[in-house]
Amino acid sequence: MKVYLDNMIVSGIVRGDLQPPEEMAAVHALAKADEKGQIEIYTSRWSWAEQDRTRDDFVRMKLKESRGEFEVVADDHRVLGFWNQEGRFGTVSTNPMVTEIVDERLFSDLKKAGISDSDARHLMYAIHNKCDRFVTLDTRDLLPKRSDVAPLCRGTKIVKPSKLAAELSAS
Repeated sequence: MKVYLDNMIVSGIVRGDLQPPEEMAAVHALAKADEKGQIEIYTSRWSWAEQDRTRDDFVRMKLKESRGEFEVVADDHRVLGFWNQEGRFGTVSTNPMVTEIVDERLFSDLKKAGISDSDARHLMYAIHNKCDRFVTLDTRDLLPKRSDVAPLCRGTKIVKPSKLAAELSAS
């Protein structure tokens, strides 16, 4: 089972401050399930971009150091083409033009459904990369709207850590 962790979960793991405490315990159970090969845990480079905006230097450093602990989904950007510039003395500079939006229609539909730009990116990455579960504690945006966006999710289910941990222990 492919599981995508929202940045809220990834950052909470590193800081050790997920609330309520039963959700932190559930995340530890998910990490053990990943170690046993029961699930595969992913996040995206968008989580890294969000973490880079952390104002606390020490926390930002801890988040950067932890990046190797979480595999990123394979498809979280697209190369649109290349921009070439030729210099006067035969030099050529080539730069890729890259976008983080891997599925423009899905991203647009998620935003139209009331999902914030940042959360729509995370959910788009999970759906586009065929993750089975999207794990979050976002009670402002994602969890309250999950039934509204379910038709867009192509089988990806939005769940709390405790819900997925219970599902895994029942199987």
